[in-house]
Amino acid sequence: MQDQINKSMQQMQKFMEPTRKMSNLMIDHAEKVAHLNLEAAREYSRLAMEQMRSAMNVRDPESMQEYLNSQNKVMQTVSSKLSEDATALADISKNMGEEVQKLAQENVSFITESVESVAEQQKPAQTEKAKSSRSTSGSAASSTGSATSGSSSSATKKSA
Repeated sequence: MQDQINKSMQQMQKFMEPTRKMSNLMIDHAEKVAHLNLEAAREYSRLAMEQMRSAMNVRDPESMQEYLNSQNKVMQTVSSKLSEDATALADISKNMGEEVQKLAQENVSFITESVESVAEQQKPAQTEKAKSSRSTSGSAASSTGSATSGSSSSATKKSA
């Protein structure tokens, strides 16, 4: 009984392993995306605060001109930061896709091995069933045959 429980637990663990791997992969992916988002939010917040402070320093036409001229540089910085973030996100997503594909291939191999293992385990049981049904039907046939031959020999004796 204990052996059956242990075997069932081992089979359940093997069955759940691909799910665990996928869950870990999803958690890792979510963590990377969250980290990227937090870093981007920090950087964009820093840039926004700098711009608000710069705007607060506008006091006359010359400082206004300086502020407007600095906006070109700020836009280039924001543009390059957006590009870097998009590239980083694309890399994270690409890696995630590759890992999912690799995991799917492993799962196909695991399922194939499991099916083959179950088939191997069922072969001896099916062979035993077939043997026992043959021996049961064979003994029934021989007893039926002897009963038939006995009754036909009785019938032959009566007619004689």
